[in-house]
Amino acid sequence: MGDNENNTYPITGIQEGLGPAAGQVPLRQEIDAWSQNPANATQVNLFILAMARFQNLKVEDKLSFWQVAGIHGQPLVPWDENTESQSPGSGYCTHGSILFPLWHRPYIVLFEQRLYEIMRDDIIPSFPQNQQADLLAAAQTWRFPYWDWAAKKSRPGFKAPNYDVPLLVKSANVDVLSSTGKQTIANPLYSFKTKTPMGKHGIYGLQPIDSAPYDICEATSKCPPAPGPRTQAQWVDGVQNYDEVVSSLRGHQWYEGEQYTDTLGETVYRLFSEDYFSSYDTFSSTAYVEQGGSADYLSLEDIHNNIHNWVGGENGGHMANVPVAAFDPIFWFHHCNIDRQCAIWQALNPNAWFDDPSQQLVDNSGNWSTPPGTTDTPNSALAPFHTDTQGTYWIANDVRDWTKLGYSYPELQPWLPQYNPNGQFSQDLYSADISKQVNALYSNARTLLLKQPAPAAFSARGPTDVHHGAKIVEENDYVVNVLYERFELGGQPFTIHIFIGKDTRVGSVYNFSTPADTTGGTEGCDNCRSQESNNKRSTGQVPIIGALIKDIADESKPLNSLEHVHVQEYLKETLHWKVTKVHGEEVELNSLVVSLAAGTGRHYGDHARRSKYHNYKILHVPTEGRPGGYSRPGHGHGHH
Repeated sequence: MGDNENNTYPITGIQEGLGPAAGQVPLRQEIDAWSQNPANATQVNLFILAMARFQNLKVEDKLSFWQVAGIHGQPLVPWDENTESQSPGSGYCTHGSILFPLWHRPYIVLFEQRLYEIMRDDIIPSFPQNQQADLLAAAQTWRFPYWDWAAKKSRPGFKAPNYDVPLLVKSANVDVLSSTGKQTIANPLYSFKTKTPMGKHGIYGLQPIDSAPYDICEATSKCPPAPGPRTQAQWVDGVQNYDEVVSSLRGHQWYEGEQYTDTLGETVYRLFSEDYFSSYDTFSSTAYVEQGGSADYLSLEDIHNNIHNWVGGENGGHMANVPVAAFDPIFWFHHCNIDRQCAIWQALNPNAWFDDPSQQLVDNSGNWSTPPGTTDTPNSALAPFHTDTQGTYWIANDVRDWTKLGYSYPELQPWLPQYNPNGQFSQDLYSADISKQVNALYSNARTLLLKQPAPAAFSARGPTDVHHGAKIVEENDYVVNVLYERFELGGQPFTIHIFIGKDTRVGSVYNFSTPADTTGGTEGCDNCRSQESNNKRSTGQVPIIGALIKDIADESKPLNSLEHVHVQEYLKETLHWKVTKVHGEEVELNSLVVSLAAGTGRHYGDHARRSKYHNYKILHVPTEGRPGGYSRPGHGHGHH
């Protein structure tokens, strides 16, 4: 398919293995749950064989792993279209744009579909005839797995469930059953390896970015050492420093051995909590929305950026840099989870979209297929992804319902009988059950505050038996919001670290950007360049309720309640922040505004209701008059 150079490659999703219930599609499953279940051994084997074959296709092949990964940034060439750029030199970049999660949706589908085609057309026909029907049945119900990095997993040797990297990606070699029998091969999920340096492929070669020598690499890296003469061999061969990745995932976590709160699970929980966002545009993107509220500083893209940073590391491992991130196989499991989180949010907010012009953000630069100054709408082309062989582009409206693309997720199975009493679909029953699953997977502060008796020194207003006889606990909630210009450092990525106390880092915000001349077309990414010239502002958020609860319980700390007056005085002394760029070098950020917002968290004993965080207002005392701190207008540095 797609061999005819004049035809565009139709991205349809896998349209096999559907049913039997109306609307039923196979599920993308959590990678550990799926791969560790012996019942899925055939699918896991086919997946690994197909991934190895995919990665070995020629760089020049439009449908190779290399070129599909290259759509995200480098190499700086168009994909599956012979168009001239509408915005000279721009590419396909949708970071910091309202289209961020929707553009990535057909991108993951393209990757999934290619693997299925390789299973069907290349791998299965090489097996004995009498095995092919069973293998094909397994392939038809296979869907790409996601890595839920915010779900705590129980692993042998751990006292408590903890965050971790998928088991399937951790070993350098893997045993497979090929048509010629058992063999051990290099694990294609561990890293992407090439036989020649990645810069040596003509127009398809990768270029260095800043000091990271992507051109000399023959494998992708996670958390490599700083580049230099002494570490050159490690960069060439690839470094997979999983210990550092795992330590970053767990770095914002306290009370080893108990499920106390931490910012990764807590932050994901807020994505789904009741009415946290004022609109779809604030949920989807880090772009600053003037009329948004204090809660809107969080976004799906903000959390996504941190994972890129923690996996790539501060020395420029592939995942930490936009133009080369998709070459690391773990990118695809990560983005599959981002798509799932977007889908869960959509299922819980079925009417939220951006049809209304007031919710549409202008893309000052346009991209390869749209001129600068275009407003992103649900009908904007998601280039370079086509629905057919005739060059028709996917648009956001057409990917709004992911089940049409042939997949769903474990939490999202609207065809199940329990949501369809008397044959009528009930959105209420569906939402309640999704809420129950989200509460079980991610709620941290909620679990803690609903414990009976609540931890000492809480000013919890409740419990009160009002909702279906289940108790409700209300508590003060605190978040640290950051506002910054994405391109203040010329597009170099940077991290804003938030501390309570001298060395307790409670969270961070990663600016996942790239210098304008390193992505997109040969002239560089116009979207990036225009965001740079327009002082494009982005937002991030760190919930700190878990850290405060921990400090109240610690008798050596001078905090004894969550009342505003106590928290303000405490944070005035203990709240700190710093900004680092590549290799951990500390820098000043003139555009930075750090503010503390206080609101109310309402937690329901009824597990079918998600917590509600609301009524935020800025508390000025802890940041006023400090470099990078929020101050009231007329009170010195840093007001909005």
